[in-house]
Amino acid sequence: MAFIWISGIIAICSCERYEKIEETRIFFYGTTPQVRSDSPDEYLITDISLMVFDATGNAEECIWLNNGTTECTLRLIVGNTYTFCACANFGYQVYADHIDELQETIYRMAYPDEYREGIPMYAMQEITISENTDINIGLERLMAKICLKMDRSRLDEDVEMNVRSARIGNCPRYVRPFGESHIEDADDSFPLGFSLNDIQTADLNTKDGSGLSEEVYLYMFENIQGRTDVPSGKDSDKVIDKDDPRADLCSYIELEIEYMSEDKKSGEKGLIYRFYLGEDRNSFDVRRNTSYHITVTPENDGLSENSWRVDQSGIEDISSPFFRAYPSDYIRGDIGDRIHIWCEFSPADAPFDIGIQYMDDDKAEGIYDYTIDDDGHGAVLTLTGPGRGLIYMEAGEPVNDAALFIIEVNQP
Repeated sequence: MAFIWISGIIAICSCERYEKIEETRIFFYGTTPQVRSDSPDEYLITDISLMVFDATGNAEECIWLNNGTTECTLRLIVGNTYTFCACANFGYQVYADHIDELQETIYRMAYPDEYREGIPMYAMQEITISENTDINIGLERLMAKICLKMDRSRLDEDVEMNVRSARIGNCPRYVRPFGESHIEDADDSFPLGFSLNDIQTADLNTKDGSGLSEEVYLYMFENIQGRTDVPSGKDSDKVIDKDDPRADLCSYIELEIEYMSEDKKSGEKGLIYRFYLGEDRNSFDVRRNTSYHITVTPENDGLSENSWRVDQSGIEDISSPFFRAYPSDYIRGDIGDRIHIWCEFSPADAPFDIGIQYMDDDKAEGIYDYTIDDDGHGAVLTLTGPGRGLIYMEAGEPVNDAALFIIEVNQP
């Protein structure tokens, strides 16, 4: 009888050692992107749905951290292997009783830049629990980041190209966090995808001594559309026929450009540049948590073709003097903003007064500092203090037109 009682104690002790429960701290962080921007805040985390599954795939824990916290503590069995699945910045809790259910999880956006509460992220990691060991879980962004520049170094001297807007065509409405994600039909994308307009594209219209602009960023959900069977020797070969079903599925960039040369200009509609996205010239895959670096490099007159890629339907011949001011005659901004204002006119050799005295007066008032464009037809304003500034720019014969810019900084 004593032998049986002692054996029972040994069995109980062995069981307790095998199922030792440990209070394990879980920490979440955003994996570092290749290029970081502050708008949007790529590290912002406002809510996290955490699901922990055992070795059979059954849910052990489903919790929601919705107050911006990035850590929690769970009681888990030492030596057991769990699968940790997380969704961040969804704005609601994600549940699953079994890990297989996550394959059906879909996150949708109401509009293409709906990330004020943070860029949607996810994680899926298999981890064996050890004693006195914290767990760090890296959250991957479910959006790709498109880093866009302009290189004007190969343009003819008389050509001016200023970007009015940049947008993503065939921009996905949704993503499958725990499976490969792609557009299946035209209704799966926004009619007007993620866009940058006016002042948001100002960095594309600056250039250093080499003609290279600063960078702007666009974001989109993953869209895996595969590779083309046709070898692509150069960028211009990467085109899909309009009758091809993939034309409504593969994502692309569209730039609308204000164009000016000695004999041509853009009207209400600008010059349109388009190009498909992908990992290389033969790929149409745009993957999550990946940065794609694109430099648009127009050459000569910038009108080398008239096609879907380079749409010249908005270009017209210059037949009479004209004058235009950009981006508008009334501008509101915040301290720290950089605003590009400029005038375009024809003929380009008409006398022009950029309004230096007006800018010097506003600078003395502490409203902004300024840098004159190389061609003397515009300036980049760096807003430095609250107030209202006025700038008067005027073109003489034979244009005989002028623009009055009103700049308000941090006004109620």
